[in-house]
Parts: sequence; structure tokens; C-alpha cells
Amino acid sequence: MKYKYIIIKFLIVLGILFIFSCSNNDEERSRESILDGSYDNLELTKESFEKIGFKFNKDYNIENLPDAVGAHYGFWGLKSFDRLAYELRFYPSNKIAKDSGIFYAEEVTGSDAILKKSEASWKEGIKDRSGTTFFGTITPKYMDYVIFGNVIVLCPSEKSSAVSGFADPILNCSNMLNEVVKFID
Repeated sequence: MKYKYIIIKFLIVLGILFIFSCSNNDEERSRESILDGSYDNLELTKESFEKIGFKFNKDYNIENLPDAVGAHYGFWGLKSFDRLAYELRFYPSNKIAKDSGIFYAEEVTGSDAILKKSEASWKEGIKDRSGTTFFGTITPKYMDYVIFGNVIVLCPSEKSSAVSGFADPILNCSNMLNEVVKFID
């Protein structure tokens, strides 16, 4: 009889854990589904990001960034103490962003990102794309990027005790872009 109650309690706990794990996966999928291509025709502007509280810190010179109409460095987070650094590169259209911007985004993202000005194809803002570890090692700030409408967003993967954001760069970008689409007419 005693074992019957233990088994029932175990099954109840297991059921509750299953329900919570499913709801988390649904939330993550809905956040990431924003990148499914359904927003490719959007033409976003700097103002589109200002509406969600994006804090623009620097406007980059885009003279040597082919076909770009703007490039900016700034910070965003749902709460001011949760802000992460992003780089936004605006293009006339999604197609032009893909055709002209992918090479430049891939060059400065990921574990093999180019972080030296002498090696980078587009040198503007190169210092903003790196960070340092506790031991002084230079590391890339952006581990991935997304193309959303006419914008290439370099996605941070910052994680520290001071920042409660996700370590997954795509999820960080998805969270921000989910807020952007709330203000689209």
C-alpha cells in the first residue's frame, strides 16, 4: 500500500514536469518562429527599433559597407538592467540585405569572427564587436546574426551574473524582434 502512494506521487510529479517542459518549448518555438521568413517584406527603420526602447549608441559610417543605408550600434532589453548590445544594419530590401550583407555579417560573427581591423573587410565598429573574458582574452560579442525584413541584426550571446538574458544569440534576437513586430501597423 505504501508503495502505491509513492508511485502515484512520482507519476504526478512527472506529469507536472512534462507539462512545464512542453510549455517552455512552445514559448521558445513561438519566439524563434518570428524568423520563419514571413516578415521578409518588412521595411524597418531606426524608428522601428526606437519604439521598443532600443538605445542607439553609435551611427557607423557605411561608405564601405556595400548597399547599406544605415548601420548602428546600441542596446536593448525588456528591462534597463537586462540590456544587451546589438548591431543593426539596414538595407533597401530583404533581397539586398541577403545579397550584399551576408558576407559581412558572417565575417564578424561566430567563434571564428574576425576581430582585427587589419583583417576585417568592413573596419567600422570593429572594436564594438568584441569583448574580453575574465582572463583578458578577446572574444566575439556576436555569435550569430539574423536577417529580418531589410535589417541584418548581429545577435549577442552575452551571459553574466549582471545580465539575465539568454546565452542563445538567436533567442536574444528573436526576443527583440518579437517586440518590434508588436508596433508594426
